[in-house]
Amino acid sequence: MWTIGLILLFSIGGVVGYKQFRAWQQRRLIAEANALVTQGDYRRASLDARRLLQINPESAEACRIMARLSEKAGSRGALDWRRRVMELGVATPNDLILLARAAVRFDDRATADVAMSKLPESAKTSAEYHALLADIAFVQHNGVEMERQLSEAARLEPANKDYTMRLAALRLGANDPDIRAKGKQTLLEMQNDPVLRRDATRYLAEDALRQKTTLAALELARQLDSFPNKTFSDRILLLSALDAAIDKGFAAFLEEMKTDSADDPEKAAALLTWLNMHKRATDAIAWSAKLQPGVIGQKLVQIALSDAFVGAKDWTGLQRLVNSGNWGTVDFLRNALHARALRELGNEADFAAQWNEALKKVAADPRQVLTLAETVEKWGWRAEAIELLWVAAKDPVKGEDALRALYGYFAKNGDTQNLYRVLLHQLELHPDDRNVQNNFAQLSLLVNLNADRGQKLAREVYEKEPKNPAYASTYAFALHVQGDTKKALKVLETLTPGELHKPEVAAYYGIMLAAAGDQTRAGEYLDLGEKATLLPEEKALIEKARRSLAQR
Repeated sequence: MWTIGLILLFSIGGVVGYKQFRAWQQRRLIAEANALVTQGDYRRASLDARRLLQINPESAEACRIMARLSEKAGSRGALDWRRRVMELGVATPNDLILLARAAVRFDDRATADVAMSKLPESAKTSAEYHALLADIAFVQHNGVEMERQLSEAARLEPANKDYTMRLAALRLGANDPDIRAKGKQTLLEMQNDPVLRRDATRYLAEDALRQKTTLAALELARQLDSFPNKTFSDRILLLSALDAAIDKGFAAFLEEMKTDSADDPEKAAALLTWLNMHKRATDAIAWSAKLQPGVIGQKLVQIALSDAFVGAKDWTGLQRLVNSGNWGTVDFLRNALHARALRELGNEADFAAQWNEALKKVAADPRQVLTLAETVEKWGWRAEAIELLWVAAKDPVKGEDALRALYGYFAKNGDTQNLYRVLLHQLELHPDDRNVQNNFAQLSLLVNLNADRGQKLAREVYEKEPKNPAYASTYAFALHVQGDTKKALKVLETLTPGELHKPEVAAYYGIMLAAAGDQTRAGEYLDLGEKATLLPEEKALIEKARRSLAQR
């Protein structure tokens, strides 16, 4: 029994000791890997994280480290690693916010919505949450909202220099030269910090390219490429700088990039996309022929290659590429591209079959409807794009995005009747939105549809906010339509001279001055009004006003 007891004691001790050793080993690897990421030693950090996953495939910390590394590299793998943390059932509110940020960055709004829906209200006061809202604003091209959210994130967490850096980078695009200069100075100072220098240098290089200061861009891009923690996207930036500067080293570097990315589907897709964007579609197609089947068969590569065939107008090649296979959640794009190839080749019967298949696949997902609409609009398929947007407009969640797109399209093309139709839908969705009410009132009076409701809304909106120039202009026009031009002019003359000189207000002021017989001032304001983006009915009113002045 003593012998058995000793054996059991040593066995239990060995198991406990082994477990403790493994736990200690994991803690050590986690601490070391996180420190290495912070120091910019991504290769060694990756080795530690992968060792962690070998020890414990369900290590959430290892997944978080791999996500950080993927984010630094600009890789879509970040989204998969963040999603994995949520699937393990250990996601904190911060994990959910980071997952949503990755999803927004890589255009997976479904995942972003799921992550945000799981967030507790308490998490919505954090700096990271405001950074997420800034990312969403960036995708929506809303610079004002992006700055507001980043400023709040920096206020809540002043020690986090990432928010300060992103805010400085955003200000590089400001119209005010002083704001641009301050943003640039902040990034120049951050270049002295080893942890921040890569990102700061990248922002400066990108700005130099935008400003077309090619030699400065090339110098910064080369500096970026010299850093040990450079990424493939940083090398793509150097490729752009070499191209913009017409540098003699461009051709050799492009060949180096092709060799470097040939075995990696994500890198290959990125390089193909770069070639497409820089009008080198033929080169992209030729290079793709040298890629291995395992690379060329990946969805990302096929999507990028399909763009190359479109750019080269190689419809036979495009048909061959998209004739079969499955692109997963975006397989509707494969059908749409197949339809494009068939239409260009004159095969209308098969075109209809492929297009209907694409419509069938997006029918249940308004986000996919919007994506398909945006794609075919770029092709010049306006009728199909509008049809898709009206389908998406019926969705209670994404309908607003579709209506906004339709409004922009019809306004650009001066299609007043369809603008009115859009505003009817917007008024149903947002019956208390004053801007929507004002726009509806203006259009209903212009096209003389539901004019009584337009008169009522114009008056109500103006009474709630009489100093708003747009509301005053619409209410004045409503009075003018009723025959009370004298009162209409009094309403407009409550505005400041600067507000009256805004082209969209000046147009209506000129029309009413002409109706009142004020020849001296009417011409000035009508001239200003013609600088505004006007609908056909508004142009007709200005023309009528000019004729009346000429006859006096």
